[in-house]
Amino acid sequence: MRRSTRLATISLVAASAMPALPAGASSHTAPRPTTVTIYRPATYSVVLADQLLAQLGYLPVRFVARPAPRPVRPPTTTTSTSTTTTTTTTVPTNTTTSIAPARSSTPTRRVLVRQLHTVPGHYVWRFADLPAAFRSQWHLGTLNVILESALMRFQSDHGLTTTGAMDTTTWQVLQHARLSHAVDRQPYNMVYVSENLPETLHLYVNGRLVFTTLVNTGISVSQTQLGTHPVYLRYLTQTMKGTNPNGTHYSDAGIPWVSYFYGGDALHGFLRSSYGWPQSLGCVEMPFAQAHVLWPYTPIGTPVTVVN
Repeated sequence: MRRSTRLATISLVAASAMPALPAGASSHTAPRPTTVTIYRPATYSVVLADQLLAQLGYLPVRFVARPAPRPVRPPTTTTSTSTTTTTTTTVPTNTTTSIAPARSSTPTRRVLVRQLHTVPGHYVWRFADLPAAFRSQWHLGTLNVILESALMRFQSDHGLTTTGAMDTTTWQVLQHARLSHAVDRQPYNMVYVSENLPETLHLYVNGRLVFTTLVNTGISVSQTQLGTHPVYLRYLTQTMKGTNPNGTHYSDAGIPWVSYFYGGDALHGFLRSSYGWPQSLGCVEMPFAQAHVLWPYTPIGTPVTVVN
C-alpha cells in the first residue's frame, strides 16, 4: 500500500432536476431548489483505510464508533410577570391589502459537501476462533498482510486491479462505497495450513472451522513459504511446469482447483498415494475431491496462513 497525497478530484454524486409543474398549477409557483451533493475525497491515511474497510466488512475486525457526548442543557429559569390586558375596538374598513412574497424564476441551489474522516472508536474481532498466528498480524494503522488481503478483496469486488496496494482510484472507490453503504455480503474466509505431522489444512468461514483435509507441503529443498499471504491468482485447471531439485524438468497437465498465494506456491489438487507429509515442491497438495470443495472458498484476497 502506498501513501498518496491529498486527492484533488471533485465529482458530482447526485443532482435532482427541477420537477415539472403539476396540472393546473400557476406559473408563478416558486421552483423547488436544486440539491447538488459534492464528494470531496479526504487525504489518504492507513487509519482511515482501516476504519472504512472494517465498516464495509472486508476486515475480520469491526469498528465501533464512540457515541457522541450528549449536549448539556442550560438550567430552566421561571419568571413571573404581571400582565395588564387592554381591549381596543377598531372600526373595520373595506380596504384589504395583501403583500405576496417575492418569487424568483431561478431555482436556488443548495450544495451539500460530504467528506469522510476518522472518528473516535475502537475495534473488536468479529470472530473469536480464528488462529492466533493469523490474528497476531493485524495492527491498527499499520501496513500488514490482513489489510493487504482486505484491499485485494475490495478491489476484486469493484473491478479494480487487485494489487493489494492503495492508489488514487481505489481510495476514491472505497470512499464512495462507504458513502453508499456498499457492505461486503460475502463471508470472511481464511485458510490455515499446519506442517505438524500429519499435515493438515483448515478452512474457516466467518470464524467457524467448516472443512479439514490432509495435505502435502514442500520438501526440505523446496519448502512452502511460511506466514500469511493472500490468494492472488486462480485457475480451474492448469498445466504446471518447472524444474525438479535434480535439474530435470516437469510438465504436469490437468492440475485442478489452483489458488496461488505466494510466488509459485498454490493450493491445488494432486494425485498421490498418501497425504499428510512433505512431498511437493512448495505447493499445498490435496486430493482432487477435497481441492474441489475448497476452491470456491478461496477468491482473490483470501488469506492463507502456513505454520510449522
